[in-house]
Amino acid sequence: MKVQLSILLGALMVAAFCTWAVVAGLISLAPRIGLLDRPNERSSHQRVTARGGGIGFVLSVALSFGALVVMDALGIWMGHTPGTRMPGAAYLGAALFVAAVSLQDDLRSLGAGMRMICHLSAAGIAAFAITSFLAVAVPGWGEIGLGRAMGAGLTIVWIVGLTNVYNFMDGIDGIAGVQGAAAGLAWAWAGAWMGAPTAAVLAALLAGGCLGFLVHNWSPARIFMGDVGSAFLGFSFAALPLLALTNIGSGPANPILAARLPLFSVLVVWPFIGDGLLTFVRRALKREPVWKAHRSHLYQRLVQTGWTHARVSSLYGAWCVACALVGWAWLTHAPGAAVLAVGVPLLSLGALLAFVTRRERVPSSSARTRTHGRNS
Repeated sequence: MKVQLSILLGALMVAAFCTWAVVAGLISLAPRIGLLDRPNERSSHQRVTARGGGIGFVLSVALSFGALVVMDALGIWMGHTPGTRMPGAAYLGAALFVAAVSLQDDLRSLGAGMRMICHLSAAGIAAFAITSFLAVAVPGWGEIGLGRAMGAGLTIVWIVGLTNVYNFMDGIDGIAGVQGAAAGLAWAWAGAWMGAPTAAVLAALLAGGCLGFLVHNWSPARIFMGDVGSAFLGFSFAALPLLALTNIGSGPANPILAARLPLFSVLVVWPFIGDGLLTFVRRALKREPVWKAHRSHLYQRLVQTGWTHARVSSLYGAWCVACALVGWAWLTHAPGAAVLAVGVPLLSLGALLAFVTRRERVPSSSARTRTHGRNS
């Protein structure tokens, strides 16, 4: 591996400790600055709880990654790869912009239109200042070339989509942190294997930040992530494949690897994408306002049938790990990977939908909504 595992472990531990410490302070500070989540008819909690805990890992990740960008510019980082300084700086600037806009939204709602304009702007910066997808490998079909215009368009849609999906899926204690930790670890390992140090170290920082945050956020949560954290994570995981593309070079095997990255990127966050996309389609078919807050995601419906936040988040955590392993098989050309890459995500989503629907149709005397928190 071109990135030593000790470097990744160090990055993870630094981010975890710093996030834990900052979030501990935020729990006390939140009431003074108005970062409180008050329950309403759409909430999955019943008590006023601090929010904005995502500030902790935004600061930890941004400062740590910013230091590495500076070290890379000076050529003193072990993972130094010529020509990656500008992509790293572009990511950091765009991600902090998304976080700042989302923090403002936590304090005072900006409206869906303004948020979308900001997300599109940040996605455009990433697509043109980092790179865009130029090819996508589809299981059973082969590689599809995109061209620059189509590739940039697909990249922007991917970034905006995942940024918002991650935000929508942040609705119960622990779930967003668990997804972030699992996806971050998967990306750190994959980035090291590919020889993509920028992506690998950023992923380790994201995983560490989520783990440090989970100490305070596991059910019953003492603080929620808020839009500042969920939007930052969604944007960051959308940007990781772009940063990896700037690192892996032009060896004979790398065009194939680059084409496989988009599906790998989807698989490591499939529980959020699958649940989010299914819910979006169901609400659109019912002509419901798809951008308004609601409680109809599969994980929310499962809580409403009586499962605790901890149990649902643990289930999604196991789902994250399973899909990440499938993504690894796809990325490394493992036997049967094409079948797994299609079958596992679709079948697992269908199985969860069937399970939730069955629980909703069979009332249980013990089924009741557990109310330990809304936003991770």
